Amino acid sequence: MSYTANAAPDGEFCVAACIIFDVLPFCLYFLAGALTGFHVYTLLALTVYGAPFNALELVSLLGSLCLLIAAYVSLIRPYAAARVALLASLAIWCFYGPAIAKSIGTKFDNQSSLSFDRARFTLAEWRPVAAVRFFVAHEGEHLGTQFGTD
Repeated sequence: MSYTANAAPDGEFCVAACIIFDVLPFCLYFLAGALTGFHVYTLLALTVYGAPFNALELVSLLGSLCLLIAAYVSLIRPYAAARVALLASLAIWCFYGPAIAKSIGTKFDNQSSLSFDRARFTLAEWRPVAAVRFFVAHEGEHLGTQFGTD
């Protein structure tokens, strides 16, 4: 006998599906709120060590807190929780949206050393750069003294 949603014995399948679908918003809201909240909190904690502070991080942290609140409200009033979760998600995206746009912009920016519009080094310009790279070592020593050739 096959179990389908319409012909399940004693409605066991329907009851299990209803329970899963009732708890699914709670799981999604709670997981998203906890992960984004932890990420933004760690970014804010780095300001103690001198990392730059962004006010959008506080907005995103508030959105993560609202998403956690929406998770618990979804167990009682799912439509109200959906509205709170929508506003919380918009608050979270106030931080993540510009960050993603900036990272995509720098990834596809034309910064390759093989670009045709970029001036290439001539041999006379390259020699001083190469001398600095190859002859300055850790603690300012000449590479020849480190390897015993000088």
